[in-house]
Amino acid sequence: MAIGQIPRMSPKTIGDLDVFSLLDTAGPTRPPGDMLKDVPEDWMSRHGGWLAPDYVDPSTGTMRMAYQSFLIRGPATILVDCAVGEDGEFPARPDWNHAKSDWLNHLGQAGCAPEDVDIVFLTHLHPDHTGWLTRKTPEGWTPTFPKARHVTSDTELEFWLSRHEEFAFMGRSVDDSIKPVHAAGLFDTISPGRSLAPGLGVVDLAGHSPGMIGLEHTKHDRTVAAFNADLMHHPLQMAEPECATIFCHDPEAAVATRKSALARYARDETLMFCNHFPGECAGYAVAEDEGYRFVPEAGAARGGHAQDVA
Repeated sequence: MAIGQIPRMSPKTIGDLDVFSLLDTAGPTRPPGDMLKDVPEDWMSRHGGWLAPDYVDPSTGTMRMAYQSFLIRGPATILVDCAVGEDGEFPARPDWNHAKSDWLNHLGQAGCAPEDVDIVFLTHLHPDHTGWLTRKTPEGWTPTFPKARHVTSDTELEFWLSRHEEFAFMGRSVDDSIKPVHAAGLFDTISPGRSLAPGLGVVDLAGHSPGMIGLEHTKHDRTVAAFNADLMHHPLQMAEPECATIFCHDPEAAVATRKSALARYARDETLMFCNHFPGECAGYAVAEDEGYRFVPEAGAARGGHAQDVA
């Protein structure tokens, strides 16, 4: 299937904010046990009824995943994460190595040019969230969003600038994607508890990465919507919240963060925007057994009723 034909999230509206998916790529990836820890042997019999075929290939058991960003258009134009990008060097990841995608076309389809972006909000600095920070030019890697504030947590920025060479999965992403933006003086840092823009607060999601953060839209003490980064890489982690990934910096903290956030999101019927879920990647956590089921926002009912996002 050509990249342009891969299903992606339909645009969503949250109050005065319009949200678009900017998809890099999606498809079958790997069996859960290759990426997730502590996966129960009977996971398919327990959860396959709702995971397949949208999130798991029923014939092979491989997970379907996506790599994408979210564009928020409102009083400010905000890009949440920058996916894998193009032309990067990732010898250990053939699917990323010198990749090409329709990501920039998806940005244009949302009515936005790179120069229109006011804020690039980076939940964390793993390579599949920073790729489009820069583009390869004859002069080298140059910032894609020259007029934007690039915002992440100070913990995240300091850690990866100083220690990225210790982690093979980072490839050349810090040198090619992060350092050119940092050298151009475009980075700012922000702490959890602060407001990024009207209606969008920053929350602590540390665990998967040392300083991972997310965005939440809150109204009347209820979390209406959340951009929750890599809180989950796959819906199976909602059904089995104890499953950390092999890439988690602090697996115990990642599990604790996921359990706490999902309990709150289920209680508040929060619309979650999930970076790595394919197709309709915005949806809800519905309590089921010892975990949760993911219900995509596409007119679906939760608990017997449908809900408008306001």
